[in-house]
Order: sequence, then C-alpha cells, then structure tokens
Amino acid sequence: MLKKWLAFFSLVLGLGIMVACSGGAEGDAQVPATFKVESILSEGNTNNVEADMINSQDGITSDYVTVTVSNYLKNSSATPSHFNDVTIYKYSVHFSRSDGGKVFNDFEKAITETVTVNSTSSFSLELVRLEEKTTGVLAGHMAPYDMNAEITLYGKNGSGQYVQATGTVGVTIANYGNDTANLAPSIELFSADKTVVSDGDDVTLYWLLSGDISDIIINPGDIHLPPNEDNYPYGSYTLRNVTPPLKVTLLVVSPYGTASEELEIQSAASAGGTVNPVINLFMVTPDTITPGQQAVISYDVSNADNLTLYPGGTSLTAPSGEVTVSPSYTTKYFLMAKNSSGGIATAETTLNVSNVTDAEITMFVGTRNEVEQGDVITLYWTIQGTYDKVELFPWNDPNNNPRPIDVTGLNSITTPPINADTTFVLSVYSGSKIVNAVFEVKLKETTN
Repeated sequence: MLKKWLAFFSLVLGLGIMVACSGGAEGDAQVPATFKVESILSEGNTNNVEADMINSQDGITSDYVTVTVSNYLKNSSATPSHFNDVTIYKYSVHFSRSDGGKVFNDFEKAITETVTVNSTSSFSLELVRLEEKTTGVLAGHMAPYDMNAEITLYGKNGSGQYVQATGTVGVTIANYGNDTANLAPSIELFSADKTVVSDGDDVTLYWLLSGDISDIIINPGDIHLPPNEDNYPYGSYTLRNVTPPLKVTLLVVSPYGTASEELEIQSAASAGGTVNPVINLFMVTPDTITPGQQAVISYDVSNADNLTLYPGGTSLTAPSGEVTVSPSYTTKYFLMAKNSSGGIATAETTLNVSNVTDAEITMFVGTRNEVEQGDVITLYWTIQGTYDKVELFPWNDPNNNPRPIDVTGLNSITTPPINADTTFVLSVYSGSKIVNAVFEVKLKETTN
C-alpha cells in the first residue's frame, strides 16, 4: 500500500513540474518580453538631425526621425500570443545640453503604433517642431548649435501592462538652406519709447527683424549686438544720457545683404508743438492661456494718428479698443503709435501660452490586496488637474475577456470576481498625455 501511495505522489509531482515548465502557452499574458528602441535615424540615415533654422515663408518645415523598435520574448522557445503585442500610444521628447545652454521646449504627442511580438517596427516621429524655428527661443539662430534629444515611447501590451523604451539622437541647428532668396535681412519694426526728449534722457530702442542676420549695429556709437535669443527676432537696447537732436541708425548685416532704418530723436526745447503720442493702456487679459484659448489685447492711445500692432503689422483705426488673439505659443506684442508731427511711442505686453494643468492621480487603492479566488474588492481613487477621460483595466466580461472600461466621473468601483493575480491600471487621459497608477491584487495561497 505504501508503495502505491509513493507512486501516486511521484506521478502528481511529475505532472506539477511539467505544468510549471510550460510557460509561454497560447494566451499566457505573463510571458516576459523585451521592448526597446533599436535606432533613431535622421532623414540622412544618421544619429544626428540637421535642423534648418531659416526663418522664411517657404522651405522651412519640422524635422522628423525614423524610430525602429523591437518587441521580442525573452524566452525564444516560448509560444507568443497577441497578449505580447505592444501598442504605443504616445511619445515624449526631452532636449538637453551638457553646458546648460538654451534648448528647444520639451513636448509630448499622441501616436498609435503597434509592434507585434517577435518583430521590429519602424515609424516616423516629429522631433523639431516648426514653431521652434519660427518663434522659439532659438528662432533665427544660424550658427551651428548642438543639443541632445531623448525620445521616450510609452506603450501597453495586450494584457494591460505598461511598458516604455528610450533612445537618444543628436540635433544640430544651423543654416542648411540652399534657397537664399528669403535669407536677406529685413527690419520689420524699428521704434523707440519716445522720440521727443530733454537733454540727459534715456531712450529705449525696439526692433523686430527677419532673415539671416550675422550682426546688429546701432549708430552712433558703433554698438554691435549678436543675433542671439535676446536680440533676434525681437530686441531692445537703451541709449543712456541722450543729447538731442540725434539720428539713430539700426543696421543689420548678413552674407546675403544688409538692411537699415533711421530714427530721429528730437529735442523737447526745439520741437515746438511736437508732442509724443501717449499710450494710456496696453495690456492682455488674461496674461496666460492654454493652446486654443483666446485672450483680449486692450489699448487706449492719445495724440496718435497711426497705430500698428506687432507681430503681423495690423493697423488699428480706433484710438482705443480690443483685439482678440489666440496664439499657440508665448508671444510678445508691440504697439507702435505715431502722429503727424513726428512723435512716436511704443509699448509691449506678453501673452504666455502654457499647457493644460497636468492631471495627477493622488490616490489609487483597494479594500484588500490579497483575496480568495472569486472574491471582489472595491477600488478607490482621487484625481487632481484637468482631464478628458478615465479608464480602468482590466475588466472581465462574462466570457472572462479582459478589457478597459470608462470610469470617468467615478471615484470608486467594485470589481468583478477575481480569479488570478491581477494588476489594475487606472489611466487618466489629459489632452495628449496619459497618467497611470497601478494597484496589485494577489490570490491567497491554498493548501491541498
């Protein structure tokens, strides 16, 4: 009898070992896989993007890279399933310089790319956005300038597990354009805060430039300014202790030509009836918006015959009024007022454009994290910030197929019966961003 029981336990033990070694069967969501970035290549098939910074109306575009990712089972002998496929739902780009210098703004974008198990996939991603070339902190920068870009891909496999992979690529901004027609320097605006002054007054000059510019010169004084982010495309310079009358010249130089504008500063004693316009009000409300929102620029000017709003060079016919604007990036606005006697006045205001307040999951918990098979629990969560939708995964239907469910507007829910170790994932969709939190539930070990 003892020999029969020993033989029976040996058979059970052997079957247990066979089951334990059969990981990777069809439909097994726990088979581990490696998801990684294999390469990031520019349009020239190198690991460095040459970003053309020509500030022209044609020919300038965003720069893209080709990203190749792989998704392979760690155990090559395991049987793959659709649970191991990875769907990428967004990517983020982080720019940096080792010396802490100016870089492009970080950003995130939503995408949909599926990488099936045991394969590689290549797709195109936007890296350097057009707005960085036209209005960003490095807009108009023509000299070679290097930075690094870190691209992170965010995905989810068929079993609801979140994965991510990161790769890097170099970025060199410079003038790579072949068409020089739009590189000729141009002065769109040259003005001063006042043009009728007394001896010893300070005068602040303002300008708006375009084209390829290598040097900015103010005369008299032979003052040379570099075309960096402080002086191009917008810039200002204060002349101290001015003695009128004075003719001030702004000269911009490039290999493709020059441009100049002259401004006359008059003496208050000799100007007679000349009076500068007075800008009583120039402000934007609100001063911070998110992309797609509107703001109102309010203005009120006295003793002016001509009003121009920059950027855009919009003529304003009324001495006071409002202008509705909706830029997609932070913009500095200038108001230039002139009158028939030669007086000029200038004012500026800035409208900041920020991203929607990021959503944050401040709590995601359950009543228990260890259950008997078939038990249910209640999940609770709190969310701060602005968001569009909230999903919970997994949620088993009557056929025991896991799927996400929409729980927008809820802060708790009771789960279906839990029959296996489960990782619940709460996903908050906020614009193009997704914020996740997890709560793990394990089955209690049973003793036969």
